[in-house]
Amino acid sequence: MNKTEYVTKLTNELGHMPYGDVKDIIQSIEEHFDEGISLGRSEDEIAASLGDPKELAAEFKDGVKLNQIMKKRKMSDNFKGPDGRGRIFVIIFNAFVGIECWLILLFAIIAAFCCLAADLAFIGLIVAGLITGVLTEFIVPFIFLILTMICVAVFLVMLLVLGIKYYIKGLKSYIRWNKNVWNYGLGED
Repeated sequence: MNKTEYVTKLTNELGHMPYGDVKDIIQSIEEHFDEGISLGRSEDEIAASLGDPKELAAEFKDGVKLNQIMKKRKMSDNFKGPDGRGRIFVIIFNAFVGIECWLILLFAIIAAFCCLAADLAFIGLIVAGLITGVLTEFIVPFIFLILTMICVAVFLVMLLVLGIKYYIKGLKSYIRWNKNVWNYGLGED
């Protein structure tokens, strides 16, 4: 497969990635082809060393950089795995920093949910007290209190929705980063 065919297939496989990312990836691949050609390799050899465009696109979608992919391929050609530094780093980082941070964020989301539940229960008690006539002496302050509590409830709902959304998004990125460090090591020596 020549350079044009390879780049076309890779572009089609990258599909729904952001345009800027696809452009950067294709530019890296073209530079890789140009470097290989300047070293006397044929386009077919370079395409073969890159592997199947579909597999390469999947690795790019996981956030892996070209130099990491080529490093991994060279290691697999030599029947070696990534050095142990990346794996040790992932284990130590997660044991002392990573997991604790994610747990704190998760507990913050749970605490916000509990505050929302307490807020709604408090609103219900005040409304029940107003309806039954128990709190008729202080009706105006309680109405303002209910309105304030409703505003707090709306704020907590928005906080929970955004918190959960970005917690999941961040957790996915964090897992992808761990996977990359685990599989490809810490980067260039």
